[in-house]
Amino acid sequence: MYGKRNLSWVVVLFFALLILLPAAFSQTWISGVNVAVTTDEATIQWVTAAPANSQIKYGANANYGRRNILDPVLRNVHGMTLGGLSAGKLYHFRVLSADGTGSLVTSMDYTFTTAALPIAVSVTPVTATVTSEGTLQFSARVSNCSDVSVTWRATAGSITSTGLFHAPIVTVDQTVTVTATSVADPTKSNSATVTVKPSPPALSVTPAGLSFSAQAGGANPEPANISVTNTRGGALTYAVSTDAAWLTVSPPSANAPSSPRVAVGIAGLIPGTYTGHVTVSAAGATGSPATVAVTLTITAPPVAHYVDLSWRASTSDHVVGYNAYRSTTTGGPYTLLASAIADVTYTDHTVLAGTTYFYVVTAVDDGALESGYSTEVQAVVPSQ
Repeated sequence: MYGKRNLSWVVVLFFALLILLPAAFSQTWISGVNVAVTTDEATIQWVTAAPANSQIKYGANANYGRRNILDPVLRNVHGMTLGGLSAGKLYHFRVLSADGTGSLVTSMDYTFTTAALPIAVSVTPVTATVTSEGTLQFSARVSNCSDVSVTWRATAGSITSTGLFHAPIVTVDQTVTVTATSVADPTKSNSATVTVKPSPPALSVTPAGLSFSAQAGGANPEPANISVTNTRGGALTYAVSTDAAWLTVSPPSANAPSSPRVAVGIAGLIPGTYTGHVTVSAAGATGSPATVAVTLTITAPPVAHYVDLSWRASTSDHVVGYNAYRSTTTGGPYTLLASAIADVTYTDHTVLAGTTYFYVVTAVDDGALESGYSTEVQAVVPSQ
């Protein structure tokens, strides 16, 4: 009984050695396993107790699944590089070395994790041009990070949290740097360059229209002024032209702001309505050309109305003259219009258009005695 019990322990010990000795042996025969990683490579080094060849099996788990090419050179110090790896990923591996007799020893399982790709920020557009006070939309892309948010800043003007850039007011070209910075890693950023140019001049002319009136054969109407201004940046030089012979502008060119004079000449024009245009042009300016409509109304001179009076002479030898009277009401009262009229005719040049008048005449003798009123006569003056 005692001998059988000792034999059982020997058998158990033998199988334990079969299990433990290979692992323990591999750890002493293969030693100094060391790994250096990049984002896509791993360099593995180890030492063997005797000169041996070199190979590595590796994979995403302990089943491995991949092997590199066997290096048949026998050496004690080994080094091999695994390429084509994924960044930021865990790998399992074992090193394998066989000595000159062909005895193969496999190491225990080791792991390494490749380096993660660095966070990178890109900005679009990289370069751009915008006018003073203009806007421009930027976008940013954050790579190799789950948090893709960024903060924005600009060296001039302003920029919103969504990347909308508002250019500053400038009178000369100005360079502005727009930068996006990763929220996850503030040390990672990228920039774009914006050239801000002054706004082009903008032509403004007021008023949009002018009106003149005059009487045919009379004097020219008073000139009027228009206002020429630049409502944006830069300098504005303009020139003026007209499309009617009766229409002139002075000066014909100038720098804004100014108020050129618009004048009309009516010589030779007959009664009626005339239309012309003043055109203001400024090279490179928005709103150019600008046009001012000009209307000229020529009226006919008023008609000179008059009333001719005549009567039969008195039969008295003592009558030395006549008096003429006028009223706007039939039967009077009458107002003396003219006295000591030597003839039997008289022309009234003081009548008004559209008025009805009533006339009477008296005779005056050499003793200054005046007769009674003659028969009343009516005169209707036309309205035109």
